[in-house]
Amino acid sequence: MAKRAPEAEVLAVDVNDAALRFASVNTDLAGTPGVRPVRSDLLADVDGDFDLIISNPPFMIDPAGRAYRDGGGEHGHALPLAVLGAAAERLTPGGSLVLFSGTGIVAGRDPFRQAAAEVLAGTDLRWSYREVDPDVYGEELDGPAYAHAERIAVVLLTAVRPD
Repeated sequence: MAKRAPEAEVLAVDVNDAALRFASVNTDLAGTPGVRPVRSDLLADVDGDFDLIISNPPFMIDPAGRAYRDGGGEHGHALPLAVLGAAAERLTPGGSLVLFSGTGIVAGRDPFRQAAAEVLAGTDLRWSYREVDPDVYGEELDGPAYAHAERIAVVLLTAVRPD
C-alpha cells in the first residue's frame, strides 16, 4: 500500500516486537520509509480513525496456542472478530476494512460468517464475504481441533463505512 500511495500515512501494527523489527527492515528494503511500525494490541494504542485497515490475523484452532497461528476461541475466530469490532469503531466515512481469515465449515455452515454478521449487525458498515479458497489446511482435518469440520476455507470479508 505504501508504494501505491506514497503520500499516505501507513502503520504496521503488531503486539510482537520481533514482527515490528522485521516490518522495519522490510519497509527499508522495499523503499517505503513512510511505513511506521507501531506496537499495539489491535488499535488500542493507536490514535485516530482509518481510511483503510488490512488484516490477516491468526485464525486457526491451535491446541498448542502458538502465536501467529491460534486465533483464539472455540473456532479460532476470536482474533479476527476482535479486528472486525475494532475496525467497525475506527473506520472513517468511506473507510474500508479488508479482512483475510479462515473458517472450519461444519455441517455445511460457516461459523465465522455467522459470527461476523452478528458483530456487524449493529453497525452502519456495508459488507461482503466470499471464500477465496474453499478447501485448505486439509492436514488439520485429521487432528482433534478440526474433527468437527468437513473442510477449512480461507475467506475474505470486506466492509465499507458509507460516506
